[in-house]
Amino acid sequence: MSTNGDFDTDVCAHGYRFSLHLAGTVCEVETNYRPLGFTLRHWMSVAGEANNTGKFTMQILVSACSTPRSGQPHFRGLNHVVVASFGYANVFVFDLLRRRIVAQISEHVACDPSFWNERLLPIAVGVLGSTVGVVPVHCACLCLEGEGVLVAGISGAGKSTLSAALVQAGFDYVSDDWTYIARGDDGLLAHGLSARIKLLPDAIAYFPQLAGHSLITALNGELAYEVSADTFGGDIVRSCLPLCCIFLERSTEFTSSFAPMGAEHVRLGLQSSVERLPSLLVDAARSRSKIIEQLACLPCWTFRYGGAPQFAAQEILSFVSSQKQESTA
Repeated sequence: MSTNGDFDTDVCAHGYRFSLHLAGTVCEVETNYRPLGFTLRHWMSVAGEANNTGKFTMQILVSACSTPRSGQPHFRGLNHVVVASFGYANVFVFDLLRRRIVAQISEHVACDPSFWNERLLPIAVGVLGSTVGVVPVHCACLCLEGEGVLVAGISGAGKSTLSAALVQAGFDYVSDDWTYIARGDDGLLAHGLSARIKLLPDAIAYFPQLAGHSLITALNGELAYEVSADTFGGDIVRSCLPLCCIFLERSTEFTSSFAPMGAEHVRLGLQSSVERLPSLLVDAARSRSKIIEQLACLPCWTFRYGGAPQFAAQEILSFVSSQKQESTA
């Protein structure tokens, strides 16, 4: 093993090898380009780190290329293979059956942490997660005194805006859009990838601090602010035990109400957000269904609200705090 201060690499047939800890999985990376390890050092596995549900591999060939940056993403899929390109010089092939990613990229992309942290790694766990026991669900996750609250809802329900307001209200941040659920030693674990919160331009009316940030074109083509959760206070945590789930419904009236949800309604709501798996991956589909069934057994409520996100955040804080007090009484 060779050491370079912040990270360790093993020498292997392709050049260098190291391990990443991503949302409860281990990703074994092999590359011909050692500086890639420095780019990804934030995700290096820590000795003794627990709750890793499965493994997948990445083989990354880095070639000299004059391309200044990654291009807009394009995806194509057939059966168990997905191809993603980020400009002609950066192509990734995801093999779900073999739990493997093979790629050729430029040196510029290999040394760009934002590309990996905000684009490729979330895509990798989203595409391959279900094959290694991790279920990506379309919800935010916030943490209050070590206990996780999942916040779900259709696109446009305000998950990201509410996530920022909940962090302001004293919650810690796990994720604001996609949360990765896996089995841990003490039950289900909700994982995040420290992704930035994406807020649409009108969010500046509620968060004046966004004036210090620029609008950018997000991965889905929308103009948005993408800012670190600690902009709004609170800590960023990688995982927590999810203890309840709240489904958002917007109202045009300045009001709020909570109503309990049945397990079947919750299951259908979570199931609607997961990607279809190829027929070859029967075991992965079965494992994913079991995890969703476990999630559906958590205490769940519909939260209908109108008004500012800060108002909704305070309502959720009061409700969750009262539920905690009742459970410990």
